[in-house]
Amino acid sequence: TAWSGRVMAAHVPLPPGLPQLLKAGTRFFSGLQESLFSNIAACRALAFCLRTSYGPLGRNKLVINHLGKTLCTTHAGTILRELELENPVARLLAAASQAQEEEMGDGASAVALLAGALLDNAEKLLRSGLPMAAIREGYEVAGKEALRLLPSLACHMLADLWDTEGVAWALHAAVGSKLFGYQDFLTGLVAQSCVAVLSPEGTFNPDNVRLCKVPGGGVTDSCLLQGMVFCTEVESQSHQAEEARIAIYCCPFGLASTEAKGTVVFQGAAEMRAYSGTEEELLGRHVRAIAEEAAAVVVVGGRVDPLALHYADKLGLLVVRLSSRLELQRLCHTVGATPLTSLVPPPPGTMGYCQRVYLSEIGSTPVVVFRQDGTTCPVATLVLRGATDELLCNLEEAVKDGVNVYKALVSDRRLLPGAGATEMALAVRLSTLGTYTPGLEQYGILEFAQALKTLPAALAENAGLPVNETMAMLEALHQLGRANTGVQLSKEGAPTMDAAQEGVLDALLVKQRAICLATHTATTLLSVSHILMSKKSGGPKVRGDNPNWDLEPDS
Repeated sequence: TAWSGRVMAAHVPLPPGLPQLLKAGTRFFSGLQESLFSNIAACRALAFCLRTSYGPLGRNKLVINHLGKTLCTTHAGTILRELELENPVARLLAAASQAQEEEMGDGASAVALLAGALLDNAEKLLRSGLPMAAIREGYEVAGKEALRLLPSLACHMLADLWDTEGVAWALHAAVGSKLFGYQDFLTGLVAQSCVAVLSPEGTFNPDNVRLCKVPGGGVTDSCLLQGMVFCTEVESQSHQAEEARIAIYCCPFGLASTEAKGTVVFQGAAEMRAYSGTEEELLGRHVRAIAEEAAAVVVVGGRVDPLALHYADKLGLLVVRLSSRLELQRLCHTVGATPLTSLVPPPPGTMGYCQRVYLSEIGSTPVVVFRQDGTTCPVATLVLRGATDELLCNLEEAVKDGVNVYKALVSDRRLLPGAGATEMALAVRLSTLGTYTPGLEQYGILEFAQALKTLPAALAENAGLPVNETMAMLEALHQLGRANTGVQLSKEGAPTMDAAQEGVLDALLVKQRAICLATHTATTLLSVSHILMSKKSGGPKVRGDNPNWDLEPDS
């Protein structure tokens, strides 16, 4: 027969509705189970991963990124930045946490934990039959009430932004939560650097606090320098200049050359000698013209021509090469120079000034220092020391968080009690509000209060304290009106303490932003009804050992 030995492929029609309108390969999820409950489970898993790293006694995460770089840190921003999340809802939660980290420098873990707890509690209410609209309305009411109550919980105010001891006291909790054990030393350094670059008008730019990581030594060997430090060597034979005028060029230190190849035809040896001599003479005039303008230091952003360096050594110029254009801009800001685009004599007003430029060695690393002691310098550099690269990265994260918290304090100087005291105080007040609120929204308010309690509970759990006993005692003290009571991380004595007296404080702006972000993230994710995921772009996959190498991971 005509059909013998032949197999026809059966055409399977797509189900009616939206799937028929989508391109082949697009995945479509709808309903509570597919679009919400499964994704809440992913957010719960992400929050649980960050829960064990919350607080100063949190445990490290060993993360190996796609480039094979190994990171050992408790910093939530670094963990989320290096993770490659596939779940779309978990990625939105990670984006909210990273936004908190970039804007405020602290509270990234709190955003993820609070939003994860809100979603987890919302799932319980949904499975109990509560409408989605009532849960979202309850969360929004509770979030607005929490933001309204925050200013009334402020226990201190930073009186003077130029007071180094007061600033260090305010930054103690933010820095200590990232690198516990060195918080006293680090907060002093961070406070000195922030006060040093604070303008007389009271404006603060975090980019003016520069970091230079030098391996070797201990954490206490870190120091603060007025000016900038670069991990590089000088190109010239001169290694030091005092009270130097500085010319900065974005171009190579030599004659400009064309990108295309050219051919020069000489008619004889005399023309060849004249050609090379003219080039050397022209380059010599350029370098001598720079020296005649009283420039002692030349900083270039391109290659250094050996012949130009020879003339610079004869004239006693100190030549430094910086490959980063951003570093050139920051150095211009430090010394008050204007970058030049060609190797010409510096016009009047374009050169900068530095009290001392010298080549030094920290440990076994050569560094070039532009130092401005005794004068007002808009940039300060923290030289961080550490035995390992992981420790240096943790130091960098702690210092950056402290600098960003100081930026928040410049905008709002009010301080809240830390160690979970603020969260428990809000939870107690919101529980009272939910009890007396009519309608179905009260369940959302009560679950919002329960979600706030997960933050002090995580602190107690990571500190090795009995969680149930600690939380019961903490809530009882807050019911009696002691709003500054927080979790005592030390195992000696009572599990609670007065956070305001112990100096464990959080910036009000940081806490306000964290609660706002967590609430908005939770209510946004709860309003998702459908998820549509297009097929990933890219060419055909490489055949692997897996027999199903050509299928999607979840197919």
